[in-house]
Amino acid sequence: MTDVTSNTAARAVAALPFRERLTRIVMHPVTLTVIVLGLLAAPAVMGNANVQILAFALVSIIFAQSLFVLTGLAGQISLGHAAFFGIGAYGSALLTKSLGLSLLVSVPGAAVAGALVAFLLSFPAGRVREVYLAMMTLGFGQIFFEVAREWTSLTGGVGGFSGIPSAGLRTLSVLGMKLEEGNFFRVLVIATVCVLLVVRNLSQSRFGRALCALHHSEFAAGSVGIARGSSRQFAYAVSGALAGLAGAFYAHLVGYIGPDSFGVSRSIDVLVVSIVGGMLSSAGQVVSALFFAFLPQRLQGFAEYQYIVYGVILAFSLIVLPKGVGGLLFSPPRFVRPGVLREVGDRSEDIATQAASQGGESLSVRDVTMRFGGLTALEKVSLEIKAGHITALVGPNGSGKSTLVNVISGIYRPTEGSVVLDGRDVTGMADYQMAAQGVVRTFQDPRLIPHFTVRENLMLGAHRSLRYGWIDAALSLPRARSAERRELARCNAVLTLLELDSLADVVVESLPYGHRRMAELGRMLLAGPRILMLDEPAAGLTEVEMARLSAVVMRLKAMGLSVLLIEHHMDFLANLVDDVVVLDSGHIIYRGDMEGMRKDPEVIAAYLGDEVTGHA
Repeated sequence: MTDVTSNTAARAVAALPFRERLTRIVMHPVTLTVIVLGLLAAPAVMGNANVQILAFALVSIIFAQSLFVLTGLAGQISLGHAAFFGIGAYGSALLTKSLGLSLLVSVPGAAVAGALVAFLLSFPAGRVREVYLAMMTLGFGQIFFEVAREWTSLTGGVGGFSGIPSAGLRTLSVLGMKLEEGNFFRVLVIATVCVLLVVRNLSQSRFGRALCALHHSEFAAGSVGIARGSSRQFAYAVSGALAGLAGAFYAHLVGYIGPDSFGVSRSIDVLVVSIVGGMLSSAGQVVSALFFAFLPQRLQGFAEYQYIVYGVILAFSLIVLPKGVGGLLFSPPRFVRPGVLREVGDRSEDIATQAASQGGESLSVRDVTMRFGGLTALEKVSLEIKAGHITALVGPNGSGKSTLVNVISGIYRPTEGSVVLDGRDVTGMADYQMAAQGVVRTFQDPRLIPHFTVRENLMLGAHRSLRYGWIDAALSLPRARSAERRELARCNAVLTLLELDSLADVVVESLPYGHRRMAELGRMLLAGPRILMLDEPAAGLTEVEMARLSAVVMRLKAMGLSVLLIEHHMDFLANLVDDVVVLDSGHIIYRGDMEGMRKDPEVIAAYLGDEVTGHA
């Protein structure tokens, strides 16, 4: 029986696509254990030269992981990343040589220094985008380079900082014991493994998913309660800590550092490693770091052409392998822990009972005016979304419907007027703060993360409910795992409600438009809404999909939620809504029921001409 089972499992694995099969083999605990044990034994069986190259590769892997977090997950471009690497290198060198501190203090201290500087940089970096962000980080790197070159009393200036305790020079000791080259390499192996585990745990937690959400759409992230500023600061701090850690190990590996070690070329080197490996693939970056560590040995005969070769490799990767080596060899990374997902299985929680216990709320818009320069998009608009009611907001294109939703959801601060939620003035609250109050919204086009599965996109909605800290996430502590299990059970219930069960683990970019619409609605439901604003949810749906959406909206009403529908499809609204508000040119021209709206002369003239009279 055992033989039959093992043979069946073997055939199942063999039938998988190459990338998934290779990923399962490489990521299997037995394989990983063998690789780590082999590296730990390397100093005893390999020559010193190869061990040293491997040591540089491990430093490069740690350094590349800092870009994985900052650029791969958070989408923040950094062309001056060598500065954080240098801060770690100089920091650990100064702490050990000048202050005589132990490696056990200097290396963590260097990581903290890198994190602190990166955290401070995140504030100005958060105010710029794209090419301006790239230029700002490049400028930061140049500033660090000039400081390292000119501050001779601290860094040694152009002459460099020599005499750093180093395993290679047999001057490095820990707790009074000499740390020889082989043992230092083993420490570096263990540190690299720990970094890879921590980064994987973070990426498969609410923190990693939040960074990906910010990368793809800041407004969509804010709509489920993800704060832009603190999330971006977290990404910079983690990235700076990893870069500082890599720099500290580098300093004690070579025993000498100078400004030229941390110039633009170092930033470009790690960027090339990350891009060729795949910005979202830790495994690919490991392969890439090993490749680029050993490549210079093969280019010694024409070293002057080394960067030309690098450029050719980078161009080839960008054109032929846009997802890098990781995208070619390994399965796409996932952002929910497989082990936790298996623990949950098909278990689900009753979201109807939970929603009913929370109840809906009323929201009042009072004399809101919204101006953009000389353009008035809304003028003295007042409406009320009643608790447990479905209110329709309709009107011609350009009438101000989306602007009003943006005001209510916190994307825009109104020029005049106020927004009151259940008696509380919430005017000017940011979108993530409004989401925390239970006011959530969808968008005209589904703003999902294309490379996420349906389940992963829905789990973004659970961001606020997952209250564990970053240490819990990094170490995969029971508190984090328990919270993830709870929200995955809620996610299963939402998938069932929306009839998306069979598509839960399908990547969103491969799904038709209607399913994406439902997935976005599911994400909003998992955010724990009390007031749900749906911006043209029926647009692009088939008749069958609209019927399913209508049934879902009615069930949300039965749960006690307050719903605002922005929609053009009158037949979809006819038997669904409790009241209607019609906007035209930023003014409300009608409020009442659907039947009265169809007969109102002003609405017919402004909006329903074709439907009612046959002409505009």
